[in-house]
Amino acid sequence: MKNNLSAYFKKKFRLVILNETSLEEKAVFKLSTGGIIWRSLLAFFSIFLICFCIIVYSPVKQYIPGKASNLVQKNLISLSIKSDSLERVLSIQSLYLKNFEAILNGDSSVLYYSEDTTGVFTETELSLSVSKEDSLLRQRVEREDLGSLNNNIKKERSFFLFYPPFDGMISDSFNLYNNHFAIDLVAKKGTKIKSISQGTVIVSDWNPESGYVIAVQHENNFISFYKHCSRLLKRVGDFVEMGEHIAIIGNSGELSTGPHLHLELWKGGTPLNPADYISF
Repeated sequence: MKNNLSAYFKKKFRLVILNETSLEEKAVFKLSTGGIIWRSLLAFFSIFLICFCIIVYSPVKQYIPGKASNLVQKNLISLSIKSDSLERVLSIQSLYLKNFEAILNGDSSVLYYSEDTTGVFTETELSLSVSKEDSLLRQRVEREDLGSLNNNIKKERSFFLFYPPFDGMISDSFNLYNNHFAIDLVAKKGTKIKSISQGTVIVSDWNPESGYVIAVQHENNFISFYKHCSRLLKRVGDFVEMGEHIAIIGNSGELSTGPHLHLELWKGGTPLNPADYISF
């Protein structure tokens, strides 16, 4: 059997190329069965390798069904990232608009806050045992951090000092715990209210709770609200300068308890104490 197989692969053939008209021999090739097989395999793998390189390393692969180009893939990834970013921005914008609506309606109890993504831990997941040395170190660090924080706040406030709306007396202070995100100022009847800084009027309207309300958008994402006015002197879209008259003090709205100005100061959807930025 082995000898027959060996003889089969060694079997000789002669390939003769003749001129069809004169039958003259043009070329003669001596071949064997084994030679024909390995030459055929070599030609097959060579053609396969060439086709593979053309498909992988040339633009031809873009025309293969189901195979997207690198440019298309990059565009898809870029669009996916942008869509995620837009979804996040829209979520924050929606939250901001809800807070803005609540502020206009004078309902501070329904303010929305963005979800905390830092993670939540239960008591069983945390070790609450603290040594005496650790407690002393923490107190020292907290004092240093508090001092640094106060210095930073003072520096920030020094850059954003606003003009008082009028010469008056504070009747009710800013209080986060009581949802009073403003200070109340009292003054004589007919006192004109001034804009605390230059900006654009974004609200000039009336609602049952706060009465006549005017709001001004300032630089650095600050917004000031003036509520319970008796008359509004500016319209939405008007640009006002610092100290320019925008309204008149009054007693409008169901939440008003007497003639006064309800002054709110916001930045990025967060209520601020006007007394920290205005010298009354």
